[in-house]
Amino acid sequence: MVLFVPLFALLFILIYKPLDFATLDEKLLPHIDIAYDLKLTLLSIAMILIGMAVAAISRIIMNAYTRKHAISYVKYIAWVALEIMIMVLIYTTVTYFLIDLSGADTLTNIFRNTLIKAILILLIPYVGCYIYFIWQERVRELRAIRKRLEEDEHALQRAYIQIYDDKGKMQLSVHREKLLVIESADNYVCVWYLNGDQPKKVMVRATLKQVAQQLADTHVVRCHRSYMINLDHIKVLRREKEGIFAEFGVESVPDIPISKTYAESITRFLIS
Repeated sequence: MVLFVPLFALLFILIYKPLDFATLDEKLLPHIDIAYDLKLTLLSIAMILIGMAVAAISRIIMNAYTRKHAISYVKYIAWVALEIMIMVLIYTTVTYFLIDLSGADTLTNIFRNTLIKAILILLIPYVGCYIYFIWQERVRELRAIRKRLEEDEHALQRAYIQIYDDKGKMQLSVHREKLLVIESADNYVCVWYLNGDQPKKVMVRATLKQVAQQLADTHVVRCHRSYMINLDHIKVLRREKEGIFAEFGVESVPDIPISKTYAESITRFLIS
């Protein structure tokens, strides 16, 4: 904004010449033998540089202020209005001393004319920058929303376990907290899960080996050649003469045997 506004204003002034110093003191820059129009151009450039300095200092102060305080749109507009007013006061002072006129009415007229011309000159670049800043803010907000949605989607995907059949088609999606046991039944698997508080089972055409590969990164692990269990749902790990059994504390869900091959890793997980 510090660069765009003064450049736009400079082009506007050079093309349309709104700063008509018709009564400019002929003694302006008397020691420099240059054309009168060139003096006006140099004066316009000098005033633009002053405006750039005012805007730059203002933005430095604004940057320091916004690091500790929030700034609303109303405050921002008021800040910009103050910038323009400072520029107008500087331009009025310079113009007053360069024009061979005097008197309170003259100063008032100079101030009014300078204010009107400054507003007209700066209106387009300031409004353009303002719209650009709002657009950039909306873009950032949209990116943040998309990022949160992606994170939520990934979290949702992680929260559910998908069971695919032997053709790679998803047949069941179960929340991790609801899945209990997956039991082998020849070329099918029987998936036990909680529907509300009641256990339910669904048959899916797939081998237990295929399902184990699908769920390799989850806590649903192989515990027996015929079973997979959700380690997060084990209530009791019981040792008997026949071996180790896992209890889920859910009526109608059988105790699941844990073979020696998997007993150590499952016990280590539960202990940790």
